[in-house]
Amino acid sequence: MNIALIGMPGTMKTSVGKALSEMTGMRFIDTDEEFEREEGRKISEVFATDGEEYFRARETETVKRVAAENGCVISCGGGVVLREENVDALRSGCAIVLLTATAECIFERTSHSLARPLLAGGGFDRIKRMTAERAGAYEAAAQYVFDTTDRVPRDIAEEITEKLGLRLKLKQ
Repeated sequence: MNIALIGMPGTMKTSVGKALSEMTGMRFIDTDEEFEREEGRKISEVFATDGEEYFRARETETVKRVAAENGCVISCGGGVVLREENVDALRSGCAIVLLTATAECIFERTSHSLARPLLAGGGFDRIKRMTAERAGAYEAAAQYVFDTTDRVPRDIAEEITEKLGLRLKLKQ
């Protein structure tokens, strides 16, 4: 079994995923990092040169590959749920965990990053709009939901391990 973390950019999927990985001994995979490694360039560059549709098609290949792994914590790109085939791939072998946060919190966490092409230049209003647009897809895909607003990754990871009944890695 895998754990797939979904949610808007800025909901701490990567930080919580790394904490879960450390606590459980499961391998950590970030789909955005995998995509960039496979593509040989940054997502922002792919968006600028090839567009979002190309990115989403290649992202789907990455999601299908990592979802077929076993014993992994997978931090999914924020838009993964926009394609039903991605959600189907995740459902086939993952507990799907939605991480949420308020639009204000997401804005605060992401406003300094240039690596988020869909949030670039849109500011708080864009985050609010995207959060509203994606809410239904996130909720339909999720089996578990955890709010990350004003919380630290380790506490959320602990709560997830308890809820999913995961075994913690023994300290050496």
